[in-house]
Amino acid sequence: MTLRSAILALAFAAASCSISAQRVTIGIAPTYDGGGDAFGPAVAQHLNVFLYEDLLDTSSYFPVLLSPGGVYTPLDTSWLVDYIHDRSDVDFLLVPTLKPIVSPEHGKWTLLIDLVLLDARTGDQRGVWTVSEEIRGSKTVLDNTPVEAKDTNIDTKFSSAISSFGGGFRTASSRRFEKQPLGKATEHLSEEIRDTLAAHLPASAAHPAPSPAYGEPCPMRVRLTYAYRHAASQSYMLLVNGLDQSTALKEGISTFSAPPGPMLLQFSLNDAPYKMAKEGLYQLSTVHSCSASTLIVDLGPSGDAHPKWE
Repeated sequence: MTLRSAILALAFAAASCSISAQRVTIGIAPTYDGGGDAFGPAVAQHLNVFLYEDLLDTSSYFPVLLSPGGVYTPLDTSWLVDYIHDRSDVDFLLVPTLKPIVSPEHGKWTLLIDLVLLDARTGDQRGVWTVSEEIRGSKTVLDNTPVEAKDTNIDTKFSSAISSFGGGFRTASSRRFEKQPLGKATEHLSEEIRDTLAAHLPASAAHPAPSPAYGEPCPMRVRLTYAYRHAASQSYMLLVNGLDQSTALKEGISTFSAPPGPMLLQFSLNDAPYKMAKEGLYQLSTVHSCSASTLIVDLGPSGDAHPKWE
């Protein structure tokens, strides 16, 4: 797994150099928390990022994190297919669901992730399977001890926006999520998903994947819009490849420099329109090529996020 710290941007740029000509593009739906356990939101949120990084680091897959909005449920995958109807680059949809824990004797719990693989064009099922990981019940409690001011690897500003996710991707804790037992178990689940994915794909699935140019960082801007309301967000928290890019918003626009290559965005909205079914934390990916300088992320009334470069 790549480092999830201030050097994450460099790690993503390095990983992007391994993008080959033939890869299967996998759209990853938000992991649905169907377990009802206190640690469930943290596992669901982090699993998507871990899986994105694991697949990005292979020569077989090109992952795309999707954000279909707050109305999304794995019980109705037709919404997910409709959500990506204009995404011709996505070959398959991976739908993960965190299930209720299984509690055997001797204090060991079993974390279960149900997975459904869909054809992105038709919505037909291509595979259904489950991965699991054991962990002691006492180890599922997250360490949320406040950080000391000297800990520069933790983004305490952004943590307040995602504190409901059990500490969040950028956790205001003395130990980052991936260093805790629950985080390590979540990483193992991600690795198992990566290793079992090929068994459910047709042999001829690969085709040319994005091949962006690589080079020095170039200036770019991010805008979050509500086109259906003819409005734009003026207040939000934003991480781009692990770096906080929302400290100097001007008229709702985040301006910064970033290297070409895969780009992971994580953001929360502070001024979403009334009744919009937003996600608590958005996690989506795109590819930065420096050929376009502005990334527009438009959010629909169902909270569905659609990235577009201009």
